[in-house]
Amino acid sequence: MSEPEMSTHSTGITVHCRIKNEERFIRAAIRSVLPLAERVLVYDTGSTDATLHEVASINSEKIEIVQKKFSTPQELCEFRNEMIERTTTEWYMVVDGDEIYPTHAVRRIAEEMELVLPTVHRIAVNRRHFAESFNFLSPTHPVGRIFRTSQIRWRGASGGTETPYLRHDPSVSWNQFSMRLPRDVFFFHCHNFVRSSRDAELGELRRWRRPPFPALPYFGPWPETFELDGVTHWMTPELFWTWIGLNTRILWTGGLTLARKLTRQVIGT
Repeated sequence: MSEPEMSTHSTGITVHCRIKNEERFIRAAIRSVLPLAERVLVYDTGSTDATLHEVASINSEKIEIVQKKFSTPQELCEFRNEMIERTTTEWYMVVDGDEIYPTHAVRRIAEEMELVLPTVHRIAVNRRHFAESFNFLSPTHPVGRIFRTSQIRWRGASGGTETPYLRHDPSVSWNQFSMRLPRDVFFFHCHNFVRSSRDAELGELRRWRRPPFPALPYFGPWPETFELDGVTHWMTPELFWTWIGLNTRILWTGGLTLARKLTRQVIGT
């Protein structure tokens, strides 16, 4: 059976998915944005798990899979620019293998795209992190996810320094060509979960993020394309103490990380 399509006119968006070992969430991630996309360009950079099988199992002619190999984080960043060169739509949308959009967000994005001014080349979508459980979610935080194909390229290295820039004048600040979608337009980010049976192979590329503070109780709705297990629909005493313990641990870990950074700076001076 074919994947559902959204009953709207063309959005002029190509979805870019650059992935490796994302077997757990990649199917839900791609299916969540299929109604918004004219095309989905998937760059698999050497998955050794079931990621490619999961992508291929999605019944949609929109999806194109390209298999690549890389040796450095800088090469991963260059793949973004290569994907742009293969894009013919006015906009491209970056979707990682652990990012899942609820249906209402997809519809709102399609509506908001009709109102974008010609001077806007970067659109920030609100991101909410799941924190170790589907019952804990971070506040919204804007992150650039939709870009004008003719204007935006990438530089740096995957894993922390990869950033978009204005093609004809890299010195221009983001806020001069960006807009943020309303706070109720957000996607779910699953980076704090195990995402593959081969997570260990990615090393720091998988471990560099930490759970955000504060982690807030969340009781749905959850992504429509996502299979959930073990969620609670109301606050229980057990969940309450788990919530307190989680935030305490996040603060403690963050404090230790800050202390290590300060120590290294002092020793280095």
